[in-house]
Amino acid sequence: MKETRFIEVSPDEVNKIIDVWATFGWELLGAPQEINYSTTHRTQETDDYYSSEYTTTTHYVKVTFQRDKEIKKYSQLASLQNEYEAVPRPGTPPSRFGYFKVGPIPIWLLLGLIGLVIYVVPGVLIIVWRCVSYSKKNKQWDADYDNMIKKREEILGKARALS
Repeated sequence: MKETRFIEVSPDEVNKIIDVWATFGWELLGAPQEINYSTTHRTQETDDYYSSEYTTTTHYVKVTFQRDKEIKKYSQLASLQNEYEAVPRPGTPPSRFGYFKVGPIPIWLLLGLIGLVIYVVPGVLIIVWRCVSYSKKNKQWDADYDNMIKKREEILGKARALS
């Protein structure tokens, strides 16, 4: 009996994904299918006038894999695959400019400037605090990302050893 799996990836990651899933016994089924999808959105103020228009473009590649459940060491490969997929991602990298904005200006920058104008010391403290907290968050994210990559590489090594 065979099982099938569809994966959507960015065009840059197609070969890497094929190599990773081949490690777990999956075979590429057909050619990867490139998908380009565009949608135009309009906001309408009156019946005849559109106030703004923007286009959303989606570009990805759909890759189809198939694996025979009767292959040698199927249960071990499937278990390692589940373990590989369960390795958590660290999320998105921290933003240097913060998340809260007033118009185009990040709120921490606005508060820092107001602090500098009203009280120089609080303004300087706010800027130093943001720089230090970004550095800590970025180091932690980098460490989490490195741990995720190491864990996945270990699992891939185990799976390759079974192949």
